[in-house]
Amino acid sequence: MKYIWLLASVLLGVIGQLLMKWGLANPKPLWSQGTGIFKMLSSWPVLAGLFSYALSSLFWLLTLKQMSISVAYPMVSLGYVVVVLAGYYLFNESISSMKWIGIACIMVGVFFVSRS
Repeated sequence: MKYIWLLASVLLGVIGQLLMKWGLANPKPLWSQGTGIFKMLSSWPVLAGLFSYALSSLFWLLTLKQMSISVAYPMVSLGYVVVVLAGYYLFNESISSMKWIGIACIMVGVFFVSRS
C-alpha cells in the first residue's frame, strides 16, 4: 500500500504542476478585479493545481508514515521526469540532449536507491 500512496503523491504533484502551468499560460480567471496576483490565483486551473498539490501532500504524509524517507524522497524525483515529458507533449516544450541525460541520471539514481 505504501507504494500506492507514494505513486498518488507523485502523480498528484505532477498534475498540480501541469494545471498551474496551464492556468498561467492560458488564464481563466474566476473574477477580473484585483491586482495581478489575485487574478493569477483566481484562475481555476491554478486553483485546481494548488488543490492537487495539497492532496499530494496528504498522500505524502501517508507515505512517510509507512516508508523510510531515505527511499521515499528520491522516488519523488520521478515526478521531474513525468513533468518534462508532459511539458513536451502538452506545452510543446523542447527536450534537449542535456535534459535526456538528466532524465537518465534521475532514472539510474532512483533505480539504485530502490535497490538499497
